[in-house]
Amino acid sequence: MLEHTFCHLPGIDVIEEAKLWERGILHWSEFREELKEKVKSPEDMYSRLLLDSLDFSRKEIDRKNWDYFFFALPNQQKWRLFPYIRESLLYLDIETSGLGDGDFVTVVGTYDGKDFQSFLRGRNMDDFPESVSSSNVFVTYNGAAFDVPFLEREFGRKFKNRHLDLMYILRSLGFKGGLKGCEKALGIKRDLPYEINGAEAVRLWWQYVQYDDQDALDLLLKYNKEDVINLELLFIKAYNLKIKATRFFGEVIPEG
Repeated sequence: MLEHTFCHLPGIDVIEEAKLWERGILHWSEFREELKEKVKSPEDMYSRLLLDSLDFSRKEIDRKNWDYFFFALPNQQKWRLFPYIRESLLYLDIETSGLGDGDFVTVVGTYDGKDFQSFLRGRNMDDFPESVSSSNVFVTYNGAAFDVPFLEREFGRKFKNRHLDLMYILRSLGFKGGLKGCEKALGIKRDLPYEINGAEAVRLWWQYVQYDDQDALDLLLKYNKEDVINLELLFIKAYNLKIKATRFFGEVIPEG
């Protein structure tokens, strides 16, 4: 998708990009040929700027410098990076003891597309910061406002990782109602004995702490794992819906 993208170039927004697509300019190579003709006129400095920017983009994609595109793409269009940065993504979700100022993180779940890890308070929670690489791109649902600030308060440090918050991507597609509501709307089912939400997750934690209820802990951990694993499927579904809204239908990603 990146090589069909023009909205990261100077002076081109998604409206201008759509106009280029409508004119049949669908790829960087086609736009480059058009710009090469325009720069023959010494007065056309803007075309020279676009051509230089396009050539720079080609160098950065060849270098796999995705940080450049994180910087250059509008926030609403960073979803286009998904296939390129997929191996760097770290899906992340936390559970907490409540929502007050004195509350704390109880569980952190992470998933890199292959392996799931669970970090539990009182066991291995302190291992979480060291498990995160600076190259990891966080993927969350409402994590910019909730998960990451909670984690930064918990560990007394800033996580400077790139971050894609699926809540905003899904809202741009018309899906609201929280993580569980988006899952239902997109046909994602959970394998839990009953419907659990954030408040119930808090109750399960305290049930475990106060009564040493291992069943409550097991259910809490399973709930968190489904939160985390489902983020990948949500991202795939959102990406595919975004792609289908463009001309590039052939670039959808299999959900299996």
